Amino acid sequence: MLKIALAAGIVYEWLFGPSVTNVQSLEFAALRTLCATLLAWMVLESARTLFLAAMSLDNRPAGGRRSGAARQ
Repeated sequence: MLKIALAAGIVYEWLFGPSVTNVQSLEFAALRTLCATLLAWMVLESARTLFLAAMSLDNRPAGGRRSGAARQ
């Protein structure tokens, strides 16, 4: 997930960030990329956690909850 978040942060800064003209603007661009990466990582981890929580709510076997004796 961190690799995807890092790529998303770099792409975000590349698409929406201002042009880099000196060292100070490069430092600010690096900080914005880091912040965007951390935000993307939190969003991805939250989505993964919600997905896993939703999938754990229904852990019935494929045949359903009824046992063989109850199906008379």
